[in-house]
Amino acid sequence: MECVKELEARPLAFPDMKTAKDWLARHETEVLVGSLVGVAGATFVVATGGAGALVLIPLAAL
Repeated sequence: MECVKELEARPLAFPDMKTAKDWLARHETEVLVGSLVGVAGATFVVATGGAGALVLIPLAAL
C-alpha cells in the first residue's frame, strides 16, 4: 500500500499536450480541480469549464 501511495503522490507530468489531454479524459473523476500539471516543461492548473469539462490553464495566466 505504501508503494501505491507513493505513486499517487507524484506530480502529473506529460511530454506533450495530447498525452495530458488523453490522461485527463481517462481520469476526470480522479483529478482534483486546482491540481498542478506539467506539460513539456510548462505548468498548468486543472480547472473546470462552463459545462463541467476539465481544462488546463497556464499557470502564468493566473
